[in-house]
Amino acid sequence: MSNLGAFISAERKRRGLTLKQLALLVGYRNVAKGIRRLAGLEQTGLAKPDLLMKVADALDLDWTAMERLAEVDRQELLREWERWASEPVPMCLVVRLMAAVYVRKDLPAEVTTPKEAEAWACAFARQHRFRVCLVVSRRISVWIDAQGQVEARTEATLGHPNMPFMQLKRQRFLLEE
Repeated sequence: MSNLGAFISAERKRRGLTLKQLALLVGYRNVAKGIRRLAGLEQTGLAKPDLLMKVADALDLDWTAMERLAEVDRQELLREWERWASEPVPMCLVVRLMAAVYVRKDLPAEVTTPKEAEAWACAFARQHRFRVCLVVSRRISVWIDAQGQVEARTEATLGHPNMPFMQLKRQRFLLEE
């Protein structure tokens, strides 16, 4: 649970309100939808700004305290992402077989450096005529066209992966371990 979500949950409970009652207070006509959104807010600390404002008003919460807690949550998320992104992982190649269809391919054991991996990936792409993404680490990827030419080198940031993914609605599916 996030710091902001825990704060909101504690204040709601301190006032003796259920999620249903809070949903009605913030103006939801579809109470089930309101309960889902409020439960999500309490779990993640994330919501659209207008919902946060309505909850703050309904519970008479200090907006400055809420902003401070949201910033603490953001910093914790960033630290966790940095820790995750810094963990070493084996380099691999993600091969684009066709639109939205990818397969992961391990590099040969003799390929051990990023420079060797890039040369191997370029040759693989050229030989098989596939676009590929060489995943050097969780941060760095090299995108190579079907002629074996490097198109781009990218670095991932929080919320923006640097390897191929498929997205259905708002759910992203990465091809990773």
